[in-house]
Amino acid sequence: MSEPQRLAAPLFYAGTALATVGSAVGVLEATYIATTSDPSRGALRTATMITLLLVASVLTVPHVPGWAARWGYRRLYVVADSGAALVWGALSLALFAGLPPYPALLAAVPVMGVMSAMSAVLAPLLCRAYLSGHSMAGAYARLSVIMGLSWAAGSLLGGYLLLSVPPGVGIFARGLLVIPLVVVLATVAPRGAFPKGQQRGGRAYSTLLQHVRTPGPLRATVAVTCTLSVFALPFLSLIVPITSDLREVPLLPGAGLLMAGSAVGEVFAPLLVTLLQRRLRSLPAAAICGLACAGCLLAFALASFIWTGQRELAAWILVGLGFGAARFTAKALQIDAAVTSGAPDGEAVATLSFVKGVCDPIGLLLWALLMTFVSVEAALLVACVGLSIGSVAVWISCARRGLTRGGVSGGVIP
Repeated sequence: MSEPQRLAAPLFYAGTALATVGSAVGVLEATYIATTSDPSRGALRTATMITLLLVASVLTVPHVPGWAARWGYRRLYVVADSGAALVWGALSLALFAGLPPYPALLAAVPVMGVMSAMSAVLAPLLCRAYLSGHSMAGAYARLSVIMGLSWAAGSLLGGYLLLSVPPGVGIFARGLLVIPLVVVLATVAPRGAFPKGQQRGGRAYSTLLQHVRTPGPLRATVAVTCTLSVFALPFLSLIVPITSDLREVPLLPGAGLLMAGSAVGEVFAPLLVTLLQRRLRSLPAAAICGLACAGCLLAFALASFIWTGQRELAAWILVGLGFGAARFTAKALQIDAAVTSGAPDGEAVATLSFVKGVCDPIGLLLWALLMTFVSVEAALLVACVGLSIGSVAVWISCARRGLTRGGVSGGVIP
């Protein structure tokens, strides 16, 4: 084995860490721009921006396995991240030049959506190739430690520095800090192998829809993905308008602390994956994590109702830790359940990404409407109920088919 290949995993960790710091800073500034462009409609404006990104993403996802089979997983990921760096860099220059921030963001997010679609499908497969020797859930959970700490660092950095720098600096940092990961992927081959692509571009949508329609483990995994996308993901995506509506001042540091708490919770994903997979298959274990997310949202709503000031903020951070741990553990388990479902790996991950892209805007719109016309607490309670119902339904389905205990297909995997 060559020296670069021996260093493949550490270099992949380092590149991912820098890219994640940049992502946290960039996302924080982008959502801050959307929220403050019209504070009375901050949630709707943020949801609109993210929905545009997701629509572009969901239209792209079905084609990614075919593109990867044709051009190669590493090459396509390098193209995706290089394109993202260029788009974020161009957007930052537009903001430096004095263009209206929110319209500039809306113009850029569809292109970002295309790049993020490629990254969403390819990232878990690259993770397993560079961190060979682990299951999909194990590899992704280990990477979650690096991503969690890096996202926390970026959130805290952005929360306290973005108020004192010109608009666009956080966006520029997002584009700049992804470059080291691009260099690693372009120059250092992984130790593990990538799956062979089996999907042709002309059948992209029909193939993914067939996986959704066909009864079996992958369709059940899709149900968990839908539940978490509609009811859990908006909590992370709308953190800035949530803190704005709950009157946290100053806004950016408060939102940054919330993001950091959730990101630190991600560090516990490897431990939770190991503990859960000792007794459960990945799919019912993901349903358990969905129930844990519901409990965290309920606790967040109660804390906001009971306390104010520093006590409220401290409670938010603790809830964020628990939510982050449950959410990212569920994500690792979902991916593992998908790739052990019997479908080709690329198609399985693309199916989850496609369904997530369809369901994410629904959840964002639901949360945004409830936050705008009722209250943040109402959105949290509705999400809590939805998560509970969906997670219990998946657990019951697994129990009826005898698929709860660890074993084949998403069970205890070394």
